Amino acid sequence: MMKRQILCLLAITLLFAACGSLNEVARIEKGASPIYYEQLDNYFVRNDVDCSKLQKLIFDNKQDFESYFGEAAVMGTDGTPTSVNWRKQYVIAVILPQTTRSTTVTPVDVKQNGNSVVFNYRVTRGEKNSYSLVPFTAVALDKPATPQGLEFYFVEK
Repeated sequence: MMKRQILCLLAITLLFAACGSLNEVARIEKGASPIYYEQLDNYFVRNDVDCSKLQKLIFDNKQDFESYFGEAAVMGTDGTPTSVNWRKQYVIAVILPQTTRSTTVTPVDVKQNGNSVVFNYRVTRGEKNSYSLVPFTAVALDKPATPQGLEFYFVEK
């Protein structure tokens, strides 16, 4: 009985925390301006990356990025991965847990309000497959002109 009450109280607390966080993001987005981003294509999540949970990542150098992603050859296209100019750009990415469902992650937009950057993305889930995959999306953004402590918010729309 006591355990059930504690679990219920914990669930309510988490719900209020989530609502507070959503309200904070809504407040930030209200005065935010869209910023240019470039979706990265022809990459895959490396098989030595732990894909058991949702990951929201920020990369400011090629070495860290390559510890998560590899370049993918794609038939029927020129197959060239989107290049990142690491002196002028940084990358934000969302990696979903490994799944057997056909799943795509698509950037919706990126907005900035002061030091706050909001990355909105959409997850589309489809049919069950006989194989597993690691859905992700990554976008390159221009580095700010002056160094500043940016806060990032990732929102599934």
